Amino acid sequence: MKTEKKKDSARQRATRSWKTVFAWQHYALTAVAVALIVTGFLLMLPEADVRNRPGGRFAPTPGPGAFEARRIRVAPIPCFVGFAMMPFVIMYVPRSRQRIDEMGEN
Repeated sequence: MKTEKKKDSARQRATRSWKTVFAWQHYALTAVAVALIVTGFLLMLPEADVRNRPGGRFAPTPGPGAFEARRIRVAPIPCFVGFAMMPFVIMYVPRSRQRIDEMGEN
């Protein structure tokens, strides 16, 4: 008996090569977490301080506004939330398990 091999179409080969472990929800939630982290770091940035520029030397005392509430209390909150979201984003299982079931067929 002769066994026939199925020829895959180019589209089937292309879709098979692009399958990943993560669904699109993972990438969207990761983007949200990274945006929160970047926002927190941007809120922590100091204003330009003229005293720290000449010769690359730093002033002996912190500049004005170094201890503002925005930098000490507000900015760490989005950073913490973003970093705390990451493990949950990685372990998240989408409600529609169709994509994960498709991967198991191959």
